[in-house]
Amino acid sequence: MKRIYIIFFAALAVAFTSCGDFLEEVSQDEFEPKTTASFIELMNGEGYISSPVDPMTYMMDDDVNGCKSSHWTNALRVRQEIFCWQPDFWRLEDECSDLISSIKDSYQNIYKAIAVCNIIIERAPNSQGTQAEKNICCGEAKTMRAFYYLQLVNTYALPYNDPLTSPETNLGVSLVTESEVKEAGMPRATVAKVYEQIVKDIEDACELFGDDKTGRGKYRVAYTAAHLIASRVYLHLEDWDKVVEHATKAISAAPPLVNLNSYMIDNVLTPTNGVISTKFPEVIFIGGMKAMSGDYGLMGTPYGVSTDFASTFSVMDSRMNVYLQPSGYDYPYRIFKVCADEHEFVWRTAELYLNRAEAYLNLYKKGDTAAGQKCVDDLEALMAKRYIRHTAPAYSDIDALQSLLRSERRKELCYEGFRFFDLKRYGMPSIEHVVVGENGGSTTYTLEERDPAYCVPLPDIALDHNENLVQNPLAERRTGR
Repeated sequence: MKRIYIIFFAALAVAFTSCGDFLEEVSQDEFEPKTTASFIELMNGEGYISSPVDPMTYMMDDDVNGCKSSHWTNALRVRQEIFCWQPDFWRLEDECSDLISSIKDSYQNIYKAIAVCNIIIERAPNSQGTQAEKNICCGEAKTMRAFYYLQLVNTYALPYNDPLTSPETNLGVSLVTESEVKEAGMPRATVAKVYEQIVKDIEDACELFGDDKTGRGKYRVAYTAAHLIASRVYLHLEDWDKVVEHATKAISAAPPLVNLNSYMIDNVLTPTNGVISTKFPEVIFIGGMKAMSGDYGLMGTPYGVSTDFASTFSVMDSRMNVYLQPSGYDYPYRIFKVCADEHEFVWRTAELYLNRAEAYLNLYKKGDTAAGQKCVDDLEALMAKRYIRHTAPAYSDIDALQSLLRSERRKELCYEGFRFFDLKRYGMPSIEHVVVGENGGSTTYTLEERDPAYCVPLPDIALDHNENLVQNPLAERRTGR
């Protein structure tokens, strides 16, 4: 792998700064991998990120809130900054020696993985191997590059569907798609340009995988995962027909929905078969690494499950006790989704039904009468596996159906990295967080409607090393009440 890493580190310079002189003593041609198997090894080793992809937004949405805790560390005090949507949280995190580097370096780590994907996409097609091997390797790289840019643009930019601005002019993120080392750092492309690249990558990936529905384990992407990400991309673009197309293809090869009415968590202290685990039967792909200790970085900390959110689960909802469980401690609920192997995220079958249901709902709004029933059918398919008893959804009241769909999406995908991005798609509403201090006093902080903090500030290290980057508009430091 040493040979491959030389190429990898060279490409990394593209994302941040000028290359300087550190490569001059290395002949890159001497270390270039020649076989497709070498590129597959590179993809498996460095193209799939093994550190936190998003250690931020799970602290920023309305599924979490403050709770009483005796466990205040320097790292948790610093994490309070992002919990309260403070504009300078990056600086404070950088100064905190108790905070692990993988949390501080998430932006850089994603671009490292993108750099690896760039190398593979450029060079694997000319490597020594079969065409099938090359297609699989490049399909994996293009799927993951699309996913990484989708994460970045959703984190650091306004949503594509924002009605008051234009994706053609809104700043997205630096778009690095070549492995060539350049002297100047890349400026931010527009949101529209970033999505244009994402669409190209994911459509290319789907074409490369073709009709081969063979799975390659839960740590590598293939046909089903590529079509899942395509459905997610088009959801953000509000291209409803394409959501239906790709979600339908993915569902055709995806594992069936799990019947949670008969599913049991194997160990309430250290579960190994929760949602974010290789043992959960719906999982198509698993990746990343959770940001902090405790379930989803919350258990025993001053931050926990929002009791308002938890109250939306009915007594007939089997997700309570599989996704969450009342704890009996100062923190009100335990989260069972993150398990002993401490992965960060999964792509799974339930999202496909929710994506397609949302697409059908919006097609129904546009006059496709048949789509209303199809939306209900997808919701019913999910709810039948989640509720002991429930009232079947109906499409006679569009507003009620949309409210139900959004509620089910929130409950189903909670603590999996979706909620903050969904709030952005829903118009960036005002939400509140309560900090319960070390002395037991409570302070409330407000994220205003369309608050600048809905676009996470670019990290200081990226700005320091790339003079062509423009920072997002920043709010003033917040004071609680």
